[in-house]
Amino acid sequence: MFLTTYRLLLAVFVLISFFNSALAADNDSEASITLSPQFCITSAEEQSCDLTVVLNWEIDTPTTVCIMSDHESLTKWCADSPTTHSLSLAMLTDKDVQFVMVDKETHQTLAGVKLKVTPTAEPQVRRRYRNPWSLF
Repeated sequence: MFLTTYRLLLAVFVLISFFNSALAADNDSEASITLSPQFCITSAEEQSCDLTVVLNWEIDTPTTVCIMSDHESLTKWCADSPTTHSLSLAMLTDKDVQFVMVDKETHQTLAGVKLKVTPTAEPQVRRRYRNPWSLF
């Protein structure tokens, strides 16, 4: 009797773990976000980027998302419906900006992307190898 009860409990445990893993696989939605442009190169005179960035995202399951960033002038933006899949932002920045996409209901982080700001290098001045006072 003890052996059959043990086998029954083991079978129930195996079935429960199987269904939990199947449900977990269904809940793991793949999400990706892209940024255009991905980087900005500043000029020597102007050390900041004045540009319009476009964020596009794809999610396997229809989910309403919010976009947050570490830029001081950009506030949290949330989509009105799950069918919205892009956002256009005008911004002025002199340092890298991180964008994060989160689920509106669960606040779970889905994906992230970074805008990289790169200053231009100063032009290299060639050194003269010959001395100007040479006698020859």
